[in-house]
Amino acid sequence: MQERNSQILLRFLHSLLEKNPAQTQLFLLGDIFDLWIGGHAVFARKFQPLVDALRDLKKAGARIVYIEGNHDVHIETFWRDRLGVEVYVEAQYFELNGQVLRVEHGDLINLEDKAYLRYRSVIRHPWVKPLGNLVPGRVWDEIGNYASRKSRARSQVYRTRNEDKLVTMIRHHAHRAYDERPFDLIISGHMHVHDDYQFQVGTRRVRSYNLGSWYGEEVKVLKLSGTEVRWVVIR
Repeated sequence: MQERNSQILLRFLHSLLEKNPAQTQLFLLGDIFDLWIGGHAVFARKFQPLVDALRDLKKAGARIVYIEGNHDVHIETFWRDRLGVEVYVEAQYFELNGQVLRVEHGDLINLEDKAYLRYRSVIRHPWVKPLGNLVPGRVWDEIGNYASRKSRARSQVYRTRNEDKLVTMIRHHAHRAYDERPFDLIISGHMHVHDDYQFQVGTRRVRSYNLGSWYGEEVKVLKLSGTEVRWVVIR
């Protein structure tokens, strides 16, 4: 809990609590932690300050929506059942201030990553879910510490070499998703690339945002206030 990004997130959550939490809707689009599997107490203890901040925000009247990522899997036994947070796996649609919003983790954007798609199909299989709680939490924690270090290094190199390609994937996905079900805004993560893209469908102007990575110099969140949408740098 001492790393830079954890402290930035913690300060951000405290700032929401100090404003008007009853009017706040917070969307967490996955990979909030290095790893969180099932309902193990080891993770709640490890990330206690963040858990407490989110619990306090929820108690103060905020709505919190958590879309699972590839680092946070089968988490509903803790986040939904104990804290009352809304937990989802796949893309979800919400109506906010007259606009239809689609939110998702974003791990189905890159259809070329066959290895990851195979991993996702296994880890998300209903038969695998009980293993999340059967395997001791400390084992998962050690796996998470190792995998996180490897993942960060690999993702940084891949993103640097393929940023234009990743942006193209994000934008193509926005068009595919719109064809599935229309929306005004689509917000995703996972790809480690900040992107802000607009396209027109008939008379409807559609906006696509990818939240990028918190491992650069600037840490950004996307703020929706009324019909205004803007990037906010947090420290």
